[in-house]
Amino acid sequence: MTKNASFSQRASAFGIDLGIIAVAQVILGGGTIKLYEVACQSIGVSADISMEQLLSQFCGAFFFISYFTFVHGLWGTTVGKKSMKIKTIHVETGKPLTLKQSYWRSLAYLLSSWTYCIGFILPFFRKDKLALHDLLCGTQVVEVELIAVLIEQPLEPQDLASVHPLQIPTMEQAPSLAPIKKAQ
Repeated sequence: MTKNASFSQRASAFGIDLGIIAVAQVILGGGTIKLYEVACQSIGVSADISMEQLLSQFCGAFFFISYFTFVHGLWGTTVGKKSMKIKTIHVETGKPLTLKQSYWRSLAYLLSSWTYCIGFILPFFRKDKLALHDLLCGTQVVEVELIAVLIEQPLEPQDLASVHPLQIPTMEQAPSLAPIKKAQ
């Protein structure tokens, strides 16, 4: 049985993930804009501020969609969700999302944000804790259970400790284990 993740778990996980995306945006997005400015200077054209804004928006959306698509699709969860001990599963299969499902869910995130973030606030008011992007993509965010983690990661023979049979030493091997005789 799975337990739906709480609104606070989901919000905290999303905040952590947005922080990671913001760092990527500052570093890589800023580098993209700088590259645009250098390219404009090399051909003798002044950089257009509206083009820089367009590049910034494009980079932000690109990093957002890429992060949630690849991290969910390849590792089954995001950094934020892993730290909050929650994960996203597909409702029909109960398994982590495929790369394709992750891509569509990432696009649905944008729909949740374009509704003045009402799509993200929806779990707070719903008994099943589903957000707009969950409803659109057939996904559910659940708490990670210890048993589920063990089932998802099958043990290999090299992971198991070798088992030795119990050997009881003889009196000659361990004379200190001999019973003490009481003096009479």
